[in-house]
Amino acid sequence: MLYIQAEDRLVAIRGLQKGFNDEISRSIDTGNVVRVKSALCDLVEETLSEPRSGTLKALPETVDSLVSGYSKHPEILKSIASISFRDYTTIIHSINVMALTLGFCFHSDFTMAKTRRLGLSALLHDVGKTEVPLSILKAPRKLSEDEFKIMKSHPTIGNTIIREKNKMGGEVALAALEHHEKLDGSGYPKGTRKISYVGQLLGIIDCYEALTNEDRPYRRARQPLETLKFLKDDVVSGKFNRQIFEKFCYSLI
Repeated sequence: MLYIQAEDRLVAIRGLQKGFNDEISRSIDTGNVVRVKSALCDLVEETLSEPRSGTLKALPETVDSLVSGYSKHPEILKSIASISFRDYTTIIHSINVMALTLGFCFHSDFTMAKTRRLGLSALLHDVGKTEVPLSILKAPRKLSEDEFKIMKSHPTIGNTIIREKNKMGGEVALAALEHHEKLDGSGYPKGTRKISYVGQLLGIIDCYEALTNEDRPYRRARQPLETLKFLKDDVVSGKFNRQIFEKFCYSLI
């Protein structure tokens, strides 16, 4: 039996990451959106296989490629978000959330630096789910109280992975920690009403993407307009930021 030492495993992952990043750049240049998303899925899957080992540091290059590619192919972000694969996973969800977030940033005329930071934050917002058992992530039913308690630990885990193991604090860590918080204090993990801008933004986009793409045992995926109406009710009730929500709606047009 062949055993690969931890260092060798990391070297192998970084080699694969470079290859996938190169493939993403080439596919953006040729406008092959399906290949872009496929390579993104491969890259993120490899990266999240060892997230506590510093592998996340390859992802800023990926976001840079997408930000640069937008100037040549403005339609690419919406296309990435709209391409569906048969097996909906946390990886696909994270890529879709990143594409929607970058679209929001370009619509809002944010600086390139801010756009890159928010895009990376979006891509890594659910990194904590790498330590949630698959039996919970893929449960074909509504989660039990104990299972949901475990699920609700993923923002705190993600924050730890990003800050302590990859030295990537700031907005990236806040996005992981706060994307399930609500302005009325009904969210988790802390139930705080004081939420950063990136936490508020990704709270909306994360919810929109999941509702429009993920079938659950107790509900089917919704149409975009139906989802926006649902989220508007949460805006009215004080869960989400109205200005961010309205800007996000316009960014989808």
